[in-house]
Amino acid sequence: MMEARNRRWLETYQLQGAPYVWNLDTATITFNGRSSRVLADLCVVGTASKAEASFLWAWANEALPAKARRAIDQVREFGRQNDLALLTTAELPGARSEGLEALAIAGRVLNADGVLIDESGDLTLFFALFDFRQANEPRC
Repeated sequence: MMEARNRRWLETYQLQGAPYVWNLDTATITFNGRSSRVLADLCVVGTASKAEASFLWAWANEALPAKARRAIDQVREFGRQNDLALLTTAELPGARSEGLEALAIAGRVLNADGVLIDESGDLTLFFALFDFRQANEPRC
């Protein structure tokens, strides 16, 4: 489902291979597309550390700005309601593969418009994306 949604926003806004910059303080990502700049809201799902070989849910990571993890508690609550330890255990052994699984579930639970994975140093960051719009469009 997330792959199909990713294809949709990539095609709609012609963003295949477009450079982007994410900002955790504003919880947004900006793409510099071929014909326009495109914004989307983001929610950090979690981070994976290669050095520590672990995945940490964003809801358990106080180092992340609150705005960047504002929706992730819904995923944790879904895990509680359905007795899914993957969604309620703050830190999991593993790394990227656990992050991918968590991202797919979170994307569905949050009804995300897409997902994105990026790296910053030792960390792999997993983002759920929402509300894609041209940079000059007013927000609803």
